[in-house]
Amino acid sequence: MNLKFFLTSFLVIFSSVSVIPLYSEEDGKYTGPIPRSEKRILDGKSEFQKLGTFPLEWKLFYKGKQGDFVVFYDLNGDEIHYRYRRNKFDLDAEIFVKDLFPGNPYRVKGEWIGYYFYSIDERGKRSSLPTPKKLPAEPKEFTDRQSVPIFKLKEYIEVRTDDLLY
Repeated sequence: MNLKFFLTSFLVIFSSVSVIPLYSEEDGKYTGPIPRSEKRILDGKSEFQKLGTFPLEWKLFYKGKQGDFVVFYDLNGDEIHYRYRRNKFDLDAEIFVKDLFPGNPYRVKGEWIGYYFYSIDERGKRSSLPTPKKLPAEPKEFTDRQSVPIFKLKEYIEVRTDDLLY
């Protein structure tokens, strides 16, 4: 009887807890680590097409390591790859990125060194393996939705909110 009462009261209390949204569209206040108004990777690509420059500083979420790269993504899920080590024996670089935690937001700075381009074959199908391209970037290839910018990682700082969420 006591356990049944405990479980029932736990479910009632748990279901009545309200979740505090990180960003409210209605009042336009920023209460989360990366606001929805922050520049996305697609915005940077369109800026490159218009002005010929691509932003070097981003607010992104950390995804994980892939070979010699750490991968970050924006609110749309588009990725930027940052080279953090010269080769697999570069232990100093491993120490540099040891504090990155998947899903956390970071302000990331780097030097743009190229991009991955997924070419289209004669059948009209996109290849599964990307072709690494160096700068200068061809605007038509780089502004393609599937292309992935490649940077050399210079600095990252975890983005924290000053608000108390309770």
